[in-house]
Amino acid sequence: MQSIERPELTRVRPRRAASLRSAFILLFLLLTFFAVAPRLEAASCGGARPCKCGDVVTSNYLLGGNLGPCSGHGLVVKSNVALDCRGFQITGLGGTSEQYGISLSGKPGAEITGATVKGCQVSRFHRGIRLHAASNNLVGDNTATDNGDQGTHVGYGIDVSGGSHDNVLENNRVQRNADEGIHIGTGSYKNRFAGNTSANNYRENLYLLLANRNVFVRNTLGPGGMNSLYLKDSGGNLFEGNTFRGNTARIVGDARDNQFINNTFSGAGLHFLPYKGTARSPSNNRVAGGAISDTGECVRFTSTRGNVVEDTELACRTAVRSESPSGPSDNTLIGVPSAALVLDEGSTLSRGRRVSVHVTDAAGAPVAGAQVHGRDASGTSMWEAETDVAGNTPPQIFLTEARVGSRTVPRAPFTLIVTKPGYAAETQAVSTIGGASLTVSLRPE
Repeated sequence: MQSIERPELTRVRPRRAASLRSAFILLFLLLTFFAVAPRLEAASCGGARPCKCGDVVTSNYLLGGNLGPCSGHGLVVKSNVALDCRGFQITGLGGTSEQYGISLSGKPGAEITGATVKGCQVSRFHRGIRLHAASNNLVGDNTATDNGDQGTHVGYGIDVSGGSHDNVLENNRVQRNADEGIHIGTGSYKNRFAGNTSANNYRENLYLLLANRNVFVRNTLGPGGMNSLYLKDSGGNLFEGNTFRGNTARIVGDARDNQFINNTFSGAGLHFLPYKGTARSPSNNRVAGGAISDTGECVRFTSTRGNVVEDTELACRTAVRSESPSGPSDNTLIGVPSAALVLDEGSTLSRGRRVSVHVTDAAGAPVAGAQVHGRDASGTSMWEAETDVAGNTPPQIFLTEARVGSRTVPRAPFTLIVTKPGYAAETQAVSTIGGASLTVSLRPE
């Protein structure tokens, strides 16, 4: 039989082979992509359902082992859920992508609330533990280390932002993160930080930006990094019983009404300064009690006004340095420092001491309930107080002098006005104060 030639087959086969090869290559790429890419929709986990990288924890969960390395987020925690990692690790891949080890991230009007995160070791994410639009959560006994991009120095150990408020962060350990250890961002307020340790982070161990009315107690900040604390444009925060180690704590920009009570600064001074290139300058901040030691300058004021340091032990080579490169400095020091005061000619430092007033009758017996009114040399009221059963007022501040550059200007005499029904009013001028108490005698009417 005569064969029939099919020349078209010789033309079609190469095309069909090419199409098949293309299809196989596309299938291979798709399979590879889905094998390594993070899931586009996170799965729910918790309870008896094990959690994997990127899952959303929707019910209480005990982590059963180390998790990661995760190519995306570690775990996302929802409201009213307790995540207990029991000391296991959640690890990322490192690098620059915007990924969080543990995320408590809500939205205005839909905050994450009532969650607990504890016992987790989080590392190699862009941010280790993140709270955003989160309130009334507990984050405790966690470790956040080696998070962020160590090349560009971007990324935090713990990040509290997006108006997060009324959260408690306690007994966490934050170390060796690429930028800041603990970052408290814009609009975050009324959070409580207790017993945390943040050290050896590249820039700040604790950073506040536009964050108000937060409370910090018994934390250890430093050593390591550039600053133990950088508090910028933030007000009404309370720092009590903390330890600052190794690097300066800086109060910057429009930082006002912050209180530092009975803190220890070891090898770390306090520096109040404007934000660079602006007129925003710290004011009305108060440092009371505690001690600053083992550094060149205990307290430094740079073009700042209205800040007070009182009854703080200043054991440095220079107790206070004040300078005025971009505007005058005018602040107050209460107490008798043993170290030097160094002021330029644009600086004023009001000096004072704390003194109690003891009121007696003509026989020397204490008079309780006497009203004592203190006025300065110009007649301006300084304070009012009442005597107790021992005839003593609580200690009051007497401003005794002002240092203006290298000059000392006395602020005396003071006037004490003491009154009580049944006694003649007594007015007494005080030109010098030699001790911690002044005595005033009242006569019967």
